[in-house]
Amino acid sequence: MRSHRHRHGMRKATPSNGSATGWAGPYQISSYLGGAVRDSDARPPEAPGLYIVSERPWSGMPDLNAGLIYVGRAAYIRYRIGQLLCEMCGFTSETIEDEAYGHRGGHAIWHRYCLPGNVEPLSLYLAWCSECRCLNCAEMKLALMLTVRLDVMPVPPCSRHRPPLDLAENCSHRVATLNL
Repeated sequence: MRSHRHRHGMRKATPSNGSATGWAGPYQISSYLGGAVRDSDARPPEAPGLYIVSERPWSGMPDLNAGLIYVGRAAYIRYRIGQLLCEMCGFTSETIEDEAYGHRGGHAIWHRYCLPGNVEPLSLYLAWCSECRCLNCAEMKLALMLTVRLDVMPVPPCSRHRPPLDLAENCSHRVATLNL
């Protein structure tokens, strides 16, 4: 029988584990951090993209069953995911009213989700995608799937695409663009 660590550990993106959809992960955060050196080629890229935190894993594309908690977008997702992980694991200010040290989303996950629900942050799942044609459309589509409202930042509609691009078609092996 495969161990829990093996099932949710890092692996290089391949067509069989999500790369055909443009997504890396979902990785259970404890397993992801536990294999950081062994699986260093599975780190997020230093590129624009989206990243999400969920309660459960999924297959292919994120969906409503994953229990999405947070969706973020950044010019350098490796750096932002590092900030997110620090803050959501409690390396942040003492109260929700205090300013976050580096990542408002991680701060909110810690104070508004993990502490009140007695949820260990390392039990959650992390995934990212740097291959979306339009990050604005993808972020908006993912925000509609959030099962927890952390009231961090509103997601504005895409000003270039009406209606927004379909998530599956948008996030599959394309170069990401960031419209801030």
